[in-house]
Amino acid sequence: MNQDTSNKDALIQFQQVWAAYRTDPVIFDINWQWQPDQQWVILGGNGAGKSAIANLITDQLRPQRGSVTRSDTINPNNDILHLSFEMQRKLIEHDIRFDDSEQRADAFDVGTTVKQIVLQKQPEDEQFREIVRQCHIDHILDRGIRFVSTGESRKTLLARALFNQPKILILDNPFEGLDKTSQAELHRLIEGLLQSSLKILLLIKQTDEIPEHCTHILHLDNGRIIDQGSRQSVIDALNRANTEIQIGELPAATERHYQVDKTQPLIKLSNVNVAYNDQKILTNINWKLDWGQHCCISGPNGAGKSTLLSMISGDNHKAYGQNITLFGTKRGSGESVWELKQKFGVVSTQLQLNHVGRTRVAEVIASGLYDSVGLYQTCSGKDKKIALDWLKVMELEDIATKFYNQLSFGQQRLAMLARAMVKSPLVLILDEPCIGLDEPHRKLILALVDKIAERGDCHVLYVSHTADEKPECISQDVELMEHCDGGYTCEVQ
Repeated sequence: MNQDTSNKDALIQFQQVWAAYRTDPVIFDINWQWQPDQQWVILGGNGAGKSAIANLITDQLRPQRGSVTRSDTINPNNDILHLSFEMQRKLIEHDIRFDDSEQRADAFDVGTTVKQIVLQKQPEDEQFREIVRQCHIDHILDRGIRFVSTGESRKTLLARALFNQPKILILDNPFEGLDKTSQAELHRLIEGLLQSSLKILLLIKQTDEIPEHCTHILHLDNGRIIDQGSRQSVIDALNRANTEIQIGELPAATERHYQVDKTQPLIKLSNVNVAYNDQKILTNINWKLDWGQHCCISGPNGAGKSTLLSMISGDNHKAYGQNITLFGTKRGSGESVWELKQKFGVVSTQLQLNHVGRTRVAEVIASGLYDSVGLYQTCSGKDKKIALDWLKVMELEDIATKFYNQLSFGQQRLAMLARAMVKSPLVLILDEPCIGLDEPHRKLILALVDKIAERGDCHVLYVSHTADEKPECISQDVELMEHCDGGYTCEVQ
């Protein structure tokens, strides 16, 4: 039920707020008050309007109609911090822009370190040391932000936010990308913050991620309020309304213009090692995946899961000179990177963040046919039909003509899955595919992966920290664990 009575004691108040990004409406007639004794969660799926509410609170977005008011004690420029994946993307873009390693022989540019990210040119003090201990990032302070895991970079940004001592902290899907241990650590940290004087606003897609000490929930869908009230009353209403996801038939597979030797293992790594400078990442990796198998790769943050995937997908030069055989051909025996890449479809956070330009969604998806970031001409004809067919399976045809950078993080992730599948890859690499997705779309991803595997012409490599996210098709498990000589090795089951 909407609240529309003005209250001068409220920290934040929305009165009949309508808002749009350029000409795209995102918020419709929102009435909401945040009282000083409340800790709120904004709950909603992809494109629900959660980030738009956060941007209105921080004054990054202005209402077209209605008003957003703040307590006289709160300055949106200094007292409110919004922690999101967008900040992670900007940090990575900045570091890539100033990395000169490619112009210098044998150079390795660490870039901006975790410590520099947190301190922001301020001196170290006891507050800094306590925060990095709380966030469990004290062991990675000297690493470059580009070379830590998604979960570690997430915790780094949280530490940075806490170091700024805001009055209101907005956390955008803080648990995504973390393994179970890190999720539990962060839950404990946020529960403590929720009981402090700091006011927290959590943007969450799943009810099971809502911390206990959040007192109220604002539930949004397509920019409108579905429900708001006490934590338990909103959760009870959601449980009553829960529905199952239905998916349609998969598009027909596209033609593959290559031959492979099916008498040899699909993937085989023997005594593979990866290190950067003196830092060992992977140690003595021995792994074989046969035709018809689907594999789940697990391990803690920083264990090298993404590094392992990059060794087989053609994205890591350290694969050369190692005993790696793909589709019956040893790496470095004459095949080009592009000949290798055409056999893989990849979904990852890093690939998703690389697509930052104002490109139409259909063109982003069609670029998967050419393994390029974007297209050099307008998407049309057969390519466009393939892209639209995959969007139709996901019930996302309406976003085809939108610009990619206008989508929510979760919608971008679904577009990346469509991009990976348009060329009918032999191997589909899914590196934390459910990051950024609400519960219905998580179910959609898992059902879709199982349907892809069931068709029998694509093999799944699935990375996930969450046990209940593993698809039913998985027939092999590879767990990365610490090696006594440093780095991580694997156990195959």
